[in-house]
Amino acid sequence: MLVPIFERVSTLAHAYRAEPSVTTRHLAENIQLDCEFGFVNFEELLDLLEKVGIETLTYAEKASEKVLKTLGARKVAVGKIPRLTLQEAQEILKKETGRDVVGEKDLSPEDEIDICKWALKEHTSDFVTVTHFPTHKRAFYTMPDPKNPEVSLSYDILFRGLEIASGSQRIHDYKELQKTIEDRGMNLSDFEMYLMAFKYGMPPEGGFSFGLERLTKTLLDLPNVREAALYPRDMERVDVRLSTKKKSK
Repeated sequence: MLVPIFERVSTLAHAYRAEPSVTTRHLAENIQLDCEFGFVNFEELLDLLEKVGIETLTYAEKASEKVLKTLGARKVAVGKIPRLTLQEAQEILKKETGRDVVGEKDLSPEDEIDICKWALKEHTSDFVTVTHFPTHKRAFYTMPDPKNPEVSLSYDILFRGLEIASGSQRIHDYKELQKTIEDRGMNLSDFEMYLMAFKYGMPPEGGFSFGLERLTKTLLDLPNVREAALYPRDMERVDVRLSTKKKSK
């Protein structure tokens, strides 16, 4: 909503999710770095995504060199980051592992690990960017690919086998955005404030969000994302003092 004013907007903030997953990679509350850019196209967004990811991690390596050495952290391999569509990544996985996942709507955790192993082997890169996920599996504001509306101008960046950021080019046309909301069975009145920014003019824009606990987990080779959070919260970890009620006699 601030892009028409500032063109480039970023924020570090807590994010709260109704996350149904109890895994080593999910939190119900996490800290995110959100970035949104105006007057950009899809390729420029991929450049920005990779630039932010690489520079964040290489800065952390430089600023915390002694700490990372003490903790035994591996040096980040920054080669040429391969960019693959979801289908291309699945074809590589089939060739490399014999596991046929072509046509699946997303990469599984096992897929993410294996495609990152391939990127390190073939491109000396701890990173791989995967694009063009199915449109119906992404948020309503994700722009469909004009060449094939069944897939979207969306992307994930993976780091050492784990998705650390996700984003897309956004739908910026007011009427198209309204239609997308209605087509998904949602109520326009619930998005009134959000839509206002688009009604009065939004440039071509897009962005992404990095999960900082996941970045920390992966940089330090921690087995569980909870070890990268000061006060980890998930479905099985709740402050009981906030939910305890006095029992009636």
